[in-house]
Amino acid sequence: MGELIKGAFRSLLRKRNRTALTVIGIAVGVMMVAAVSVIGVVGRRLVNEELDSMGVNGLSVMAESGGELIGEEALREIRELSCVESAMPLMLQMGSVSTTFSMEESVLCGIDSGADQIISLTLLHGRLISPGDVKTSARVCVLDETLARTLYGRTNLVGKTISVKYGDYTDALTVVGITETGSSLLQNFTSFIPGMLYMPYTTHTSITGQAAFDQVAVRVDAASANAAQYRIEHALDRLYDGNAPFRTDNLAVQKDRLEQLVDVVALVLTAISAISLVVSGFGIVTSMLSAVSERTREIGIKKAIGATGKRILCEFLTEAVILSAAGAVLGMLPAAALLFVLSAVGVSVTAPIGLFVGLFLFSLVVGGIFGAYPAYKASRLQPVEALRSE
Repeated sequence: MGELIKGAFRSLLRKRNRTALTVIGIAVGVMMVAAVSVIGVVGRRLVNEELDSMGVNGLSVMAESGGELIGEEALREIRELSCVESAMPLMLQMGSVSTTFSMEESVLCGIDSGADQIISLTLLHGRLISPGDVKTSARVCVLDETLARTLYGRTNLVGKTISVKYGDYTDALTVVGITETGSSLLQNFTSFIPGMLYMPYTTHTSITGQAAFDQVAVRVDAASANAAQYRIEHALDRLYDGNAPFRTDNLAVQKDRLEQLVDVVALVLTAISAISLVVSGFGIVTSMLSAVSERTREIGIKKAIGATGKRILCEFLTEAVILSAAGAVLGMLPAAALLFVLSAVGVSVTAPIGLFVGLFLFSLVVGGIFGAYPAYKASRLQPVEALRSE
């Protein structure tokens, strides 16, 4: 085997330019497959993190379209279930936020204390909504940093008083905290989604006049989400005499479906990019056929002094596999560099070693398959005919 490999390297190095071009062709195919696969792995991880940050790992109870909103009694019924870790009412209205110098549209979000356990609220300055704020309907609020920068040109507005307007009603709220923008998938689209203003849901009720909730976000153990969904629906049906005007969505199921969709898209893109790797295999065929043509006399001499057809076959197959292996290694270097760059910018990504190993082995298979015909052709040459070749 060692002699085969040494001989293959000597033969390939005779025609350095052709060898280099063939390796580059394979490397381009491998690079496309590796890059798309890495992007798919990273994309799936980021989607998972964003969905988790939005609380898309539990249940959501919401009013049917045009139906009755969720009241305090229904919320209390949900919270009393042993399968429920926490339940947070959520109230959303569009309003405006103003200071002495500016006014901006904003999403007025009524939440309960402990909202950061269900939705992603990464605190930058100050504090979040407390149980005392909810109990006393305190005139306090938490802004996201996008809204804070828009209003004042800076993020730390703790202690500032702003005016919140909904319809004809205006109230003054004191800023007690600033949260990070971008911790939720929706907030990444800041050019389309206004800044977020969070306040105690009891305060939201007094400002907007909405006494009931648009929905209740429920955190449960992911392993028992289906059982928890059944128990919540049964409890609400019992409360409303079998006709609860609410629906319960298992967000964990929706998350799984979205993950499957991401996986399918990544698989399709990988398969499409793999075509380029297969196409690069034709470069191996062309290169090896040229090598057979140029070395016909050499093959005749080897056979004349005792080399078998099997030996010639192995020599040319080894050259084809070395070409594909070199191209695979060269093609995976940009993917490895992409992982390094992502890690450098703070994206937590585990190197998909299995992916790289599988891609390398697949490249070897491609090299073996496309090098088989030229190797077979070389092994079948007759010594007398081969020696006549110039």
